[in-house]
Amino acid sequence: MTDQGCTSPNPDHRPNVMVVDDDAEMRALLRDVLERDGFHVREQSSGDELVPMLECWAPDAIVLDKEMTGADGLDLLSYIRRRHPGTSVILVTAFGGSEVEAEALRLGAAYYMDKPFRVARLLEVLRAAVSQAARGVGAPVGRVWVVDGERG
Repeated sequence: MTDQGCTSPNPDHRPNVMVVDDDAEMRALLRDVLERDGFHVREQSSGDELVPMLECWAPDAIVLDKEMTGADGLDLLSYIRRRHPGTSVILVTAFGGSEVEAEALRLGAAYYMDKPFRVARLLEVLRAAVSQAARGVGAPVGRVWVVDGERG
């Protein structure tokens, strides 16, 4: 089940992260890992759910799957960057390659990661993204290739 409301108690003021993926198991895995690492996590299963949520809640970072039912992750990335330029977007995909990476970075992705990726590497990327946003540096721009758990 995904979040529907705009209010989300965060009394500890932990970094806010949105996970957007149509794979419920992936969302649950990432939510559990990120919450254990100190992030306040909300999740959405589609762009149709994400867009209204962003009208009233701006996360520090979004982990966004490229291939989902409905809106394409690249279209959502473009929308997010226009509406929330201070939010870092980490685009993840199992259907990537150099053209997808180049387009993601051109559209403003802070990071690009190929699935499968190491969760430890995603945590590093999220910490860097949130840290730079908190310092007012804006969304970092970088390239991360991770294939079968190995950084490339």
